[in-house]
Formats: sequence, structure tokens, C-alpha cells
Amino acid sequence: MEHSRQVISSLPEALENAVRFQDYLKNNGTLQQKLSQYTHWYYFEKKNIFAPSKFIGYKNNSYHSESAHEGDGRETEKALAPFFRKVVRSDVQPDIYVNELYTKLAALLSKYGKKLKKNAVIHLQKENSRK
Repeated sequence: MEHSRQVISSLPEALENAVRFQDYLKNNGTLQQKLSQYTHWYYFEKKNIFAPSKFIGYKNNSYHSESAHEGDGRETEKALAPFFRKVVRSDVQPDIYVNELYTKLAALLSKYGKKLKKNAVIHLQKENSRK
């Protein structure tokens, strides 16, 4: 059975999913167990929350729909790219804000007994994508 999911087309859709992800995370043990599996994390500064691309990149996502969808994330990365930019930690040119974000995300995961993937990447909202 082909199950096609529609990707988001606006920043508010991604934000709505991110807020929903935070709600699910508090009470859903299965979702908590999956935290170490996510590579691409998106940070919503105004709400001070993180959420993975695979969850926030699909329209009207719920925990049930995310768990049923076996995508590899490339589809959601592409949908989120117009609104976000990748920020990477660097020992050569350390950025205090970026390092703090990675520390904050690692602390969130450790609250559930999980570790951040070594290759995890955080994405921040682009300055020009306020829509």
C-alpha cells in the first residue's frame, strides 16, 4: 500500500508540528526511545524548542503518522530548506551561540536517557523567512 505524505510549505506549519512534537515527547516513551536516531534538528528560537526534520517536515504530522512513515528525511530536508540554515559546531572557529544550542539539545535528549548522534546537525531559521 502506497502511503504518500505531503511535505510542509510554510514556516508556521513546521512550527505547529514542532510544538506538537514537544507535547508528544513529554508522555510518549516510544518517541523518547527514538531521540538518538534523529540527525537533523530544527530550533525554533521564539518558542525555545527543538524538533527533528522527519517529524516537522510533513503537513499535520502526528506521532502516529511519523512512526508509520519510513522516509529517510531527504524529502523533509528539502521542504524545510527555504526556511532554515544549517549551523555546525567548529573547534577551529567556535561560535558560542551554536555551541550553546548543541549543549541545550544534548541536555534535552539526556533528560530521556538518550545521547545526541555524533553527526547531528542543528538548523536555525533564516533571517529572511519570517512568513
